[in-house]
Amino acid sequence: MGNSTTTLQQVNDYAAAKGIPVPTQNAAGYGTKLAVKIANDVMGDIIAERFNWKWNRAVGPTFYTNSYQQDYPQLGLTNIGWLEDADRIDINNTSIPKPLRQLTVHRQLSRNNLTWKPVEKICWMYNSLLSLGTWPGAGVTFYPLVTANVQQNPIMSMRDVNGNILIVTNVGTTGLSAPSAPLNAVEGTPVSDGTVTWMVVAATSQGFRVDPLPGAAGPVWQITPYYQMLAPRLTTMASLINPIPDDYSKYFQVGYETYCLQASPNPGDRARFEDAKAAWIKSMMDISKQGDREADAYGMLPVTQPVESVYPWRRNPQDPSQPY
Repeated sequence: MGNSTTTLQQVNDYAAAKGIPVPTQNAAGYGTKLAVKIANDVMGDIIAERFNWKWNRAVGPTFYTNSYQQDYPQLGLTNIGWLEDADRIDINNTSIPKPLRQLTVHRQLSRNNLTWKPVEKICWMYNSLLSLGTWPGAGVTFYPLVTANVQQNPIMSMRDVNGNILIVTNVGTTGLSAPSAPLNAVEGTPVSDGTVTWMVVAATSQGFRVDPLPGAAGPVWQITPYYQMLAPRLTTMASLINPIPDDYSKYFQVGYETYCLQASPNPGDRARFEDAKAAWIKSMMDISKQGDREADAYGMLPVTQPVESVYPWRRNPQDPSQPY
C-alpha cells in the first residue's frame, strides 16, 4: 500500500530541526508513544477529508451474484472507509465487449425480495450484519456461476452451529451432515462438506449488499467495487507514512508540527497552536485543489416518481395511454 519513502522519524527530526517542541524531547518512552499518537491523528485528518484522494483508492474484491442472494460476506476485507464507485459486468454474456454498467453507491440498503430489474445499487456492511442462508441439506449441488448454463443455487453463505460465518469457495455437492468449524475458528479456515468447500470469514470483516435481489438463474453479475481506504495505523517511529506519497508528505509534515505545538507542556507553544492550525488548514485546502482541474460528473435524478405509479412493478408507467 503506497510507495512513501518518508518515515515518522524523519518527520519528527525535520520538526525538531525547525525548533518545534517534538514529543521525543520529553521523558523517554512516553515521548515516542505521544509522537506515534500525533502521527495517527494527522493521518486520520488527511484520510478523513471528504475529497477522495487517488492515492488512497483501492479496488475491492470481485464477486459474483448468486440466485436470490442479496448479501455477500468477504474474506479478510477490513479497510473500506467508504465506497466511491462500483460496476457490474454480465459475465456470461458472449458479446464483445460484455455489457457493463455503473452501480450507484449507498450508505445503507434494506433487505428486499424483489427481482424485477437488474442489480443497480450496492453498499458495504460488516459480515456480522449481513443476511446469511442456511445449509441446504445433504446431496444438494452448488453449480458454477461463470458458465454458459447458469442454474439455480442455494445461498452461498451460512452460520454454523458454533456461530462461525461460512461462505462457499468451491462448488460441488454437499455431504451427509451440516459443516462446521471449531468454536471461534480463525478467518480463512476451510471446512469440507462433501465436494463443497466452505471458508470461515470473520464477523468483523466487511462484505457487500446489492439491490435488487438477483434472479434465480442469472444473469450473473461480476461486481467490482472501488473504495477509499481507512487510515492505516502507524506503530513505530520507523513506520512509513503510507499511503501518503512523497509528493504529499509536506502536508503531513505541517499537520505533525501543528499538533506537536498543541501537545507541548509549554504555554507559549500552545499559544502558537491556533496560527499553526490555520497553516495546516491552508495546506489541506491546497492539497484539495489538485482535483479542481478534473471535471466531475453531475446529474439530477428524482428519488421517487413525481406521480404515484398505478403499476408499481413498471419502471415508468406514465405514457399517453396511462398518464396517471
